[in-house]
Amino acid sequence: MVVEEPAPAVTMRALLSGAFVSQAISVIARLGVADVLAEGPLQVAEIARRVGTHGSALYRVLRALGDAGVVAELADRHFALTPLGEVLRGDVPGSLRGWATMVGMPFHRHPWTDLYETVQTGESAFDRVHGTEIFDYLAKHPEDEAVFADAMNSISTGETVSIITAYDFSRFSTIVDVGGGRGGMLAAILSANPHLQGVLFDMPTVVAGAESVDRCKVVSGDFFDSVPEGGDAYLLSNVVHDWDDEHAVEILSACRAAMTDTARLLLVEILLPDGAAPSRGKLVDVEMLVMTTGGRQRTEAEFRALLDRAGLRLTRVVPSSGMVSLVEAVPHALS
Repeated sequence: MVVEEPAPAVTMRALLSGAFVSQAISVIARLGVADVLAEGPLQVAEIARRVGTHGSALYRVLRALGDAGVVAELADRHFALTPLGEVLRGDVPGSLRGWATMVGMPFHRHPWTDLYETVQTGESAFDRVHGTEIFDYLAKHPEDEAVFADAMNSISTGETVSIITAYDFSRFSTIVDVGGGRGGMLAAILSANPHLQGVLFDMPTVVAGAESVDRCKVVSGDFFDSVPEGGDAYLLSNVVHDWDDEHAVEILSACRAAMTDTARLLLVEILLPDGAAPSRGKLVDVEMLVMTTGGRQRTEAEFRALLDRAGLRLTRVVPSSGMVSLVEAVPHALS
């Protein structure tokens, strides 16, 4: 039996509708529809009542997401969660509700509509649309900052499992999580290694939302100025990709200044492949192009060069079962 490939125009239309799908997913994530459906199927009128929306409009969105596999439409306008839709629940391990919510928020969505200008000029769409770079913007807009923090925590939760499985943290005694947000990854590492002590380091407005974790000290500050001393491991998860090369070297140099000659620097990042090999990280790189001032995903060779400029030497790259890898580095002084 010969299976015909869809016509190019059909495939292209499906690709072009991707933005529609992501916005629809964002709406139901923001409303908490997956949490409402957690106990079983419900009629759309009841779903709408519980989340406070227009029933007919919600039905049309859920019907479309049924075709995308996020929910399943049953008889009499009842809907149920699918395994795919389960990850939008807020109470499940690896939940992506925070990320899905952010994708549809105006502060994140609007810069993407300006990608055309960014491709013409090379300048950040976020900076142009909002009149300032993303971290300055978030510092002045606490509601959006909370959404952003939830999104980052949402992503790191899923990545944490794969990193803890791939890399042995047991040889360390104190780990400093630089730019660690609310501390989700650090908390999981400490939980898996009961002898470890932790230091969570980030901006004051960020660590203010951190949950209390045993064996973890919370320190606020600016990683461009200095980083807490005393760690034998310094973790930066999805930090370096937010910055251009010059700022990235500043951050890495601040870490090097705090490190002893036997400490390790651990970067959790999506590494881009050399050449044309496929990678989902390439779209994440476009996200960096849109949202940051010079941020980017990098190849192993590019990380090696950055680390060298900061007085560090890349020793190995540890892949994980997810999108991210762990890049390990040591000070040049360590033979």
